[in-house]
Amino acid sequence: MFSPMPPARTGVAHYTSMLLPALRGRIDVDIVADPHAARRSPLAIYQLGNNPHHAWIYEEAMRTPGVVVLHDVVLHHLIVEMTLAKGDVEGYVDALRANHGEAGAAWARGRAAGLHSEMGNFLMPASVEVANRSRAVIVHNRWAADRLRSLGVTTPIHVVPHPYEPQPDTRARRDEIRARHGIAPDKRVVGFIGFLTSAKRADVVLAAAEKARVELLIVGEPAPNIDLPSTGYVDDADFPAYFAAVDRVVNLRYPSAGETSGTLIRAFEAGKPVAVSDYAQFAEYPDDCVVKIPFGDREVELLADFFMRDLPDPGEAQRKWLEENANIEKTVEGYLEALDARRTQHAGHSTASIPLFPSLEATLRNGRIILKNAGELTLRTRTYGQPAYRIIVNGKWCELPCDLAPGEETDIPAPRDKRIRLVHALQSIPVVDERPFAVLEQP
Repeated sequence: MFSPMPPARTGVAHYTSMLLPALRGRIDVDIVADPHAARRSPLAIYQLGNNPHHAWIYEEAMRTPGVVVLHDVVLHHLIVEMTLAKGDVEGYVDALRANHGEAGAAWARGRAAGLHSEMGNFLMPASVEVANRSRAVIVHNRWAADRLRSLGVTTPIHVVPHPYEPQPDTRARRDEIRARHGIAPDKRVVGFIGFLTSAKRADVVLAAAEKARVELLIVGEPAPNIDLPSTGYVDDADFPAYFAAVDRVVNLRYPSAGETSGTLIRAFEAGKPVAVSDYAQFAEYPDDCVVKIPFGDREVELLADFFMRDLPDPGEAQRKWLEENANIEKTVEGYLEALDARRTQHAGHSTASIPLFPSLEATLRNGRIILKNAGELTLRTRTYGQPAYRIIVNGKWCELPCDLAPGEETDIPAPRDKRIRLVHALQSIPVVDERPFAVLEQP
């Protein structure tokens, strides 16, 4: 198993240290935690996260196909660190092309020229190539599996639960942690916990905390582009105790990297009310375990309400969910299934992918353009964190009003021009092919 190990400052290191003893109870596992000690194996597990700790593991996984564990569907940030951040523009372009075709290459060249949006890292997650080269892929939630399949991953994908680790002794440390940070025993405190990135919606969390007049304890190391007063990095010995010290936890995400949040799992273990975004994999959790905060104009208001109002104790529902969905034995069984030689004969090095653009039939009717999805895949037009499909109608970008399942129809206004040219496009991505997929003539 190729993985960073503690004290490496990555959640994957803690995950592997938690998994390894249980997995070794069933099979022989050698851990490779040092790139200088890396060696090839006829059957390897590669633990991949979206940060530079995993660069050498990514390279090993590309050289020797094995079972890759994608803790994040998004590996774009890692690819940037391995290429563009080192001045290797062509390496970045080649990697994005291998993962996302000519649209990826166009995006990469734009970024290299200084045209950058953080959303691009999520629109083009850059994990397709390593997944398709592998014998099997492990993810931790259904949304991540569906996302990979929608991107054209043909390797067998196994949804294996992220395990939890009981921490009964940490509850007695509540007052100790509060005293360390000057927090009164009876003060309501909201925990904003974990490595702090822009995807965790700090602006929304801060605005809601101010509106609710609650104390916010920011626990964890901020990313370089985040300027917030926090505790800084907290080691594994102290980290669980912070969940005992707070009264509730906020764990928003947008966009999603497809991860199952270890912070959320710890909040469940501590029996704390926790707010999540009503989106992607977080929407899979039962309503009696989490409070789901929708995006939109009321996001701050609804989060502030979560901070202020009395809430039913979710502890029993969370404990039940953990036993049914995050038991370490179920994790081990999932790994054994993925490792089963009969199930891991994928040839690797596959370049199969879904078409970049959908198969659409277009007709004119009563001043409207009728569009029918004639393909085999649902056309995503409004899904957060995915490349949103657009149509260019005689030079003007147009958003479809809804997602389109195979065989479904929708309509958009037709311009008054005699000839109407329809061109495929993706939101925030340069146009790859300006040839129209349909040309319509007004009567």
